[in-house]
Amino acid sequence: MQGTSPIREQGYKDKLLVDVMNAHGFDELPLYKHRSPEQNARRQSWFELGKERDGAVNPDKTEFSDTAAASEAIKSFALELGADAVGIARLTPVMVREGLELKHDYVICMIVAEDYSEALKGPRATEDEALGVYERCAQISTKMAAHIRSLGYPAMAHHNGGCDIQAIPAMLDAGLGELGKHGSLIHPVFGASHRPGIVTTTMPLALDGRREFGVQETCLHCNLCSNNCPGDAIPRDDFVMHEGVRRWLTDVAKCYVYSRLRAEYCHICVDACPYVHKANGDAQKKSLYKLYMSARKKAGYKTPTRFAAE
Repeated sequence: MQGTSPIREQGYKDKLLVDVMNAHGFDELPLYKHRSPEQNARRQSWFELGKERDGAVNPDKTEFSDTAAASEAIKSFALELGADAVGIARLTPVMVREGLELKHDYVICMIVAEDYSEALKGPRATEDEALGVYERCAQISTKMAAHIRSLGYPAMAHHNGGCDIQAIPAMLDAGLGELGKHGSLIHPVFGASHRPGIVTTTMPLALDGRREFGVQETCLHCNLCSNNCPGDAIPRDDFVMHEGVRRWLTDVAKCYVYSRLRAEYCHICVDACPYVHKANGDAQKKSLYKLYMSARKKAGYKTPTRFAAE
């Protein structure tokens, strides 16, 4: 199928980001400049894994008795690899990079949860956690794609080291959660604190349906992410409907001023989201969330992250 979804490039390849840099007089990004050698090594590791996204397919195909059995085998393997949740959807053009012809039929979405407690340690720890999870997502999706090819089916990994898939529509159809006002997918157990690793394939698989547990209705009256965003980038009320889903359109240019043009990582919209505990009822996470929000109040809701909660 031919893709229809524009996918924003990363780093200096992102035209909007370059425009924001120029408008504010920057010739390099402070966020990137101040990353530690360990953080840069993690990023380099997923770019290296990008070279292994695709590969030769075993001509001796493994036949499955039915698609349900195949899906169960794939999901079990994903969990063995370290994924915290996995869902499967039929691939559609809106999930695929605009203009790309991708001859696959299914998309396997795997997520790895972030440790929310790192948010209480300040922006550097939060960024360390995010980069580590991104690295694990790249490793998991690479291994999953190689495994499926070993079974005799074409498969390609999609992660930060190379991606042709729009993650949000894929994860929605794979039943991994609902779209939140902040633009991230909210999982019922992990909230918005997770990252995706994705594989597309021709392997016939049973599909998961969309999941609803009240997120979109909550977002109609919850403004915690909007109230805490330093750049006022998240709208309070305005949204568009797309394929039956409300989408609050983040002003990415405003977001970049705080998420790219500062030396410190910004993850506030995700960390201020109450779904870290709201659906799962996790008492420990609720306690951590209260500490985090107390620190936000003390610092000033729209203050960029510079603090570590006591």
